[in-house]
Amino acid sequence: MSSSSTTTRLFVSCAGALESLLVDELKELGISGIEQSFRGIFLPKKIENVYLVNYASRIATRVLWPLCSFLCPDKESLYQGVRTINWKEYLNPKMTFSIDANVTPHPTIKNSHFAALIVKDAICDSQRETFNARSSVDLSNPDLQLNLFLHKGKATLYLDTSGQPLFKRGYRIATGEAPLQESLAAAILRFAKFDPENDILADPFAGSGTFLIEAAMMATRTPAGFFRKRFGFEAMPEFSVPSWKAIKDELDSKRSPLPPGRFFGADQDVSSVELCRKHLDRTGFGAIDIITRPVERFRPKRNPSLIVANPPYGKRLEQSKNLFANFKQFLEATEPKAAYFLTPAGQHIDMPCRKAFSCLNGGLEVDLLAKFASPL
Repeated sequence: MSSSSTTTRLFVSCAGALESLLVDELKELGISGIEQSFRGIFLPKKIENVYLVNYASRIATRVLWPLCSFLCPDKESLYQGVRTINWKEYLNPKMTFSIDANVTPHPTIKNSHFAALIVKDAICDSQRETFNARSSVDLSNPDLQLNLFLHKGKATLYLDTSGQPLFKRGYRIATGEAPLQESLAAAILRFAKFDPENDILADPFAGSGTFLIEAAMMATRTPAGFFRKRFGFEAMPEFSVPSWKAIKDELDSKRSPLPPGRFFGADQDVSSVELCRKHLDRTGFGAIDIITRPVERFRPKRNPSLIVANPPYGKRLEQSKNLFANFKQFLEATEPKAAYFLTPAGQHIDMPCRKAFSCLNGGLEVDLLAKFASPL
């Protein structure tokens, strides 16, 4: 990471293995000056990029705005470095804040929690001098989210312009037993070359509907952040309502209705299907056909050209010992051009597949496997 990258460029984070997909997506959004890095990319530090990536990217996790970067040999230098920021521009005592610290081995700052406490003390001491009052810390839903990276004796403090991570689209009531992150679902659809205008899509393990809803958002050109109520950038001094509204309105104007008869899902769990239907009601994607049915008995009304799935694993898999045999029969019966599905990393599947990539989903390492109609 170059010095210029940490001080003059946004950092857009994503899950590991998705960096190149994120690069391609942001290029399609018309963003230039992209520099790929580990678990994310750097972009020019412009507020317009903040609005566009937060609202339109389906793969990004967070958009981080650099506040300062400095050498940090000890805790005193960390404290003083944070004190150089004019905190009254970003935070008043009525607002709450939180700090997420990432620390690689350091001679005096031993862990992330200790680093976050130093940053908190520096901010609160600054506020006391200015306001004779201080903000409270809110770990769940702060007004201002800060991210500290301390690596090789250098500290960089970012303002999180996203607030809640971007995979939280804003429509969920709850999640199922093994939730699939929306950003990973979108990345898999992109990797699978899902054609929003022509593909017939099916998910035989639909759960709460993540794959189906992400595909529907693509097909209707619904921005990834359309259902969210707030973003972290709304608390920034650089925030401009007219500029943000212009970008949002332009993207929203491209939305179109979801065509019926192209998206099909099933799950054998009744409560999951009920939850999926509630999510479809909240998003307006009622044209998606979802039923309660085990995979061996699921037959979409039209043969799918693409299948995406997050089959049960762990305890859920133990309860369905013939699951992959039934899934194989389902694939043979529906004859899709391609099927992409997740499994725990290294799990043996008794069917000819290719491993596309490995990544984390909710802290669990998983493999994305692909099966094609033509011989491998």
